[in-house]
Amino acid sequence: MRGTRERVSYLLLSVTGGVIFQVAYIRFVFLEPTYRALHLTAQEYGAIMSVFGAVAAVMYFAGGWFASRFPPRALIVLALLGTGAADLYLTTVPGYGGVLAAHVVMAVAGMALYWPALVRVIGSLGQARQQGRLFGFLEAIRGITSTAIGAIGALLVSNALAPETGVLRLIGIYGVLCVLLAVLVWFVLGNRERGVPATTGTLSFAVLAAAVRNKYTWLLGGSIMLMYCFYTTLGYFSPLLEHRFGLGLGLIGIIGVVRTYVFQFLAGPVGGFCVDKLTGSTPKFLRLTFAGAAVCVALFLVLPERAELWWAALVLMFVLSAMVFTSRGVYWASITEARIPEQQRAGVIGLASGLAYLPDAFLPALSAWWIGDPSTNTAPHGGYGALFGALTVAGLLGLLLTTLTVRAQRRESAPEPAPEPVA
Repeated sequence: MRGTRERVSYLLLSVTGGVIFQVAYIRFVFLEPTYRALHLTAQEYGAIMSVFGAVAAVMYFAGGWFASRFPPRALIVLALLGTGAADLYLTTVPGYGGVLAAHVVMAVAGMALYWPALVRVIGSLGQARQQGRLFGFLEAIRGITSTAIGAIGALLVSNALAPETGVLRLIGIYGVLCVLLAVLVWFVLGNRERGVPATTGTLSFAVLAAAVRNKYTWLLGGSIMLMYCFYTTLGYFSPLLEHRFGLGLGLIGIIGVVRTYVFQFLAGPVGGFCVDKLTGSTPKFLRLTFAGAAVCVALFLVLPERAELWWAALVLMFVLSAMVFTSRGVYWASITEARIPEQQRAGVIGLASGLAYLPDAFLPALSAWWIGDPSTNTAPHGGYGALFGALTVAGLLGLLLTTLTVRAQRRESAPEPAPEPVA
């Protein structure tokens, strides 16, 4: 980053990333209190989250179109305002239809408007060899922001007369912060988009078709999708620890903040350092994290669900969180590392993002269907065994895709053979 203006912009944009998605994914920390606060059942909330995920996947595809036509500042500000309005609306407990509508708004704002614009601006702040650190510290600052507000949220939930009241207050705080950050971005970011490399053309059908044919759309998008399967199911470890391993609700809230937020800001820079200084390649690093994640969930499959083994479950969950968040800190750096033509870049980001976050369209509802109500200690459709089995398969497929990506990049970087001398 070249100067103070760029550093301030980077810091502010990173902070927005720690706020804008929090209500949409509040289940990662406060699953049961959230759906009870919104007067929903676990299955209704799971269905809403799957609709949110489906809309988000479509919006990621559309995001490249927006990013190629509109200034990043305008997109980010509009996304923050829309998300803030949806958050504040949720505090009125509007019923199933209202909660569903608010999540659709959040999906459009976050995935179609905000995320592609953020990736463009962050990527423009450094050279190709700095991308691991740029995106790693982006994840770190997001995590610090989320941890600070999440700690306040844990206090609100634990000290409220009812946990549901604390959750609604936390949602309101996030809504107000989104509106305030929108104002700050408008004035601080200024005309920063003038320093963002413009795409060489609009996101036409021809450009999208070229992105579809680009192997990295599927290799990178598929790899991120498989790691995202682990991320989007982390929230279901809270009822597992509470109802199967006997940990108290207050401790569960603290563990949720550590797992979701503290690991985010600690593991993000670690992932960036490992890519830049150790493996020298994002796919090589992701291959290691897939191996670690697969081992963790496979061990959960054989771990007896007994209260005296709570420590083993906690260690496995934290190791899995480390694998997930070190990966999250760097996996978008793959876009810059890969030799993707500039005119295809927006299309690849949009298509790969739609594929990457596709698990949000089905895993919340599927996990709720597998697990049922954990407080009843029943497993109507396979329980946690089905969840951990599916995640083990995801880890093995991730190993395969990252290995293929490493081989593809190795072939492209290999020097051309020298022509034989003519006799």
